[in-house]
Amino acid sequence: MALFSSLSRRAVAPASRLLAPLGAKISDGLLCSTTQLRHLSAPTKKCLVVNAVGPDRPGIVAEVTRIVTDRGGNVGESHSRLLGGHFSLMMLVEISPAEAGSLPAELEGGVGGMTTSCFEAVDPRRVEVCPQIGFAGQFKLSGADNPGMVHKLTSVLARNGLTIGSMKTSHEEAPFGGTELFNMEGRAVAYEPLASHFDGAKIKEELEELGESMNCDVEFADVTGSIIRN
Repeated sequence: MALFSSLSRRAVAPASRLLAPLGAKISDGLLCSTTQLRHLSAPTKKCLVVNAVGPDRPGIVAEVTRIVTDRGGNVGESHSRLLGGHFSLMMLVEISPAEAGSLPAELEGGVGGMTTSCFEAVDPRRVEVCPQIGFAGQFKLSGADNPGMVHKLTSVLARNGLTIGSMKTSHEEAPFGGTELFNMEGRAVAYEPLASHFDGAKIKEELEELGESMNCDVEFADVTGSIIRN
């Protein structure tokens, strides 16, 4: 299944965790949010997030988008993934209020083998403006697969005030066989103002110590400058 309009999870400012409407500013793969809001005229359409997940087969995206289009809706941002034989799709849809109420039932009954859901996104009259990124770090982990690796690494990031901007994980067979390797990489950010005790070097040290305790390689690099320049 090959719809990949956006492959990374969008990061939002920790205080809001809100989905942005169509047209919100995107910067370097990070969905931006802040408390500063600009109000527009009353919307004529609703913004809905549509989710669909189920066993992979041809035609899933075509069926979902047909139902949306038949209801007069329009697909904006979307992303999809194939995970363990299951296909997962998420899309942001603009649709008239009159049609929004019936869309969930149409999707549930019209896309065979898929579990679907819809929920309303943030008020379309609210346009969120990007906050200043105070720090961005790129992380990578590689080693023999063990339970809890994702939890342990992300816990270190969260404890130090970082939120995940994008992340992907994968498995592969070791070059000489006999062992399954686990790979994890992504980007984490912290927004201005940074906490007085924030220390990127300390986070790097903590992650490297974590890697040693799990017998795997962990890398962490400050990439704040590249994000700000972009």
